[in-house]
Amino acid sequence: MVHGVDKRANTLYPRMRPKLKYLSARPTEHQGAPGYLNQQKWKQMNQSNIVAGLPIIEGTSLDETPSISPLAENGSELGGDGTSKKVLSEEGYKLAVRNLEDPELRAIFSGESLYGTVDPNSVSGSRPDPASGSSESTNAASFDALVAARLRRRAEQGRDRIVCQRCHTLKHYSRVDRPWREDTVSDPRSLTFLRYRTNLVAVVVCDLFDIPGSLIPHLGEFIGERHPVILVANKADLLPKDYHEERLKMWFKRFTKDLDLNIQSIHLVSALKNLGTRELAADISERRRAGQDIYMVGRANVGKSELINALLRISIGGSKHRVLASHIPGTTMGLAAVPLRHFIKALVPAEGPRPQDRQASLYDTPGVFSSKSITSHLTSEELKSAICSKRIVPFSFILNRNQAIMLGGLGRLELIDGPDRVYVTVFTSVRPHFTNVERAAELMKRLERGERTILQPPFGDAERLKSFPQHRVALEHTFEGLHRQHATLDVAFAGIGWIAITGQFPTATIRAFAPNGHGVCVRPPMMPFEYKKISPHMSAARKTPK
Repeated sequence: MVHGVDKRANTLYPRMRPKLKYLSARPTEHQGAPGYLNQQKWKQMNQSNIVAGLPIIEGTSLDETPSISPLAENGSELGGDGTSKKVLSEEGYKLAVRNLEDPELRAIFSGESLYGTVDPNSVSGSRPDPASGSSESTNAASFDALVAARLRRRAEQGRDRIVCQRCHTLKHYSRVDRPWREDTVSDPRSLTFLRYRTNLVAVVVCDLFDIPGSLIPHLGEFIGERHPVILVANKADLLPKDYHEERLKMWFKRFTKDLDLNIQSIHLVSALKNLGTRELAADISERRRAGQDIYMVGRANVGKSELINALLRISIGGSKHRVLASHIPGTTMGLAAVPLRHFIKALVPAEGPRPQDRQASLYDTPGVFSSKSITSHLTSEELKSAICSKRIVPFSFILNRNQAIMLGGLGRLELIDGPDRVYVTVFTSVRPHFTNVERAAELMKRLERGERTILQPPFGDAERLKSFPQHRVALEHTFEGLHRQHATLDVAFAGIGWIAITGQFPTATIRAFAPNGHGVCVRPPMMPFEYKKISPHMSAARKTPK
């Protein structure tokens, strides 16, 4: 019998086991039996019992486990006569504490800190008063310095990092408690301090899914035209798998002429998937001179912080120094520095940084937000559905004359003149909806009155729908169709995607709408060969793709 429990009943008749109010854990070789603990857990529990003044439980099976004497309220063991007896003497307690393997537990229970010895009896809820003349208060002035030094040391090791409430909410809940527009910077003149820095390499990051909206026009006037610049097009993982990288770089160079920058190289990367980051790190290391700092510059929500994390992931021990990154624009509110010594094997040699690089850092600058972006009118919840977060699958449809294609309530494209039909290929994560021009205008009027429609985003209550900006004409463009199976031009909606138009015809006129009439442009086709040949009867089968 152990604590009044028959072992045979406990093993042969599992349904007849009595329910004990208090059941002590003991080791057993049978993994399915009650109280099973592996040897490592059993050793940790015994060490805790030693520190707490409890007896050691020995044995490796239930048969070898001795019975445990009941304990008094103060934690001491009761003898046979009912009187309490001390389990460990003071010398035994000190010996048990010295035998602890964890240095931090040993420091806590012995009263020793990493920076000296502290008397446990003198530690109370209140801090010593430095104004008093007692000898105990002589070290009070250095108490805060010791604690701060230990916190800094643990933070450098990636442990116990102290963050603000905003960063904690962004990291664990992917939201902010106030409108995210309040935290963004919209004036590119905030980057003019880089003009007066003489020793730096600028890494200009843009969103490959939002060209040219994610580029800052005439950026060289703000950061300086003499600095070496490496241009990085991020989010390449969102494009179809069969894109041609060299052809895409040549297409991308067309939009870099107005930047006025000293561009040394161009890279297509995916910071989230670590695609092309090793080639980028090698290029930065080759072009960077000793002692030069690195600055990440670009629009908001293009992935600058995530690119820094990607470089840290390919470094030795760099992952614990990662910075905060999220899908919400304006996550980085100030200039954040990461020392280059944390980028071992990525940006600095494996044997360690050079003497000139000991004070060098990689800086993450706040993103410059564009007020013309369509996503500027969305809430943090609506951003999740509007911004593309996985590889896009383009769909080809037929757009007839006097018909409109609607991208939720964020924009629409109409064919108002020209051929009977054109072919459109949609590159966006927002579900498109096809209807005639009159029906499209009626849906937008209902949205302005606060009525719920099929157009989402935006979504929410009537107040949210009424506050959404009205659609206005963003552009009206006349062009010529050049090829039957290759796209002629793209109609780009800033921040949410684009629509490629294919067909051979002498002339056609399109009209695009957007909130407040901003954020829409035409450009040469980015991926002209993604058009899939369809018959004139396919668009009638389903107006809205699943």
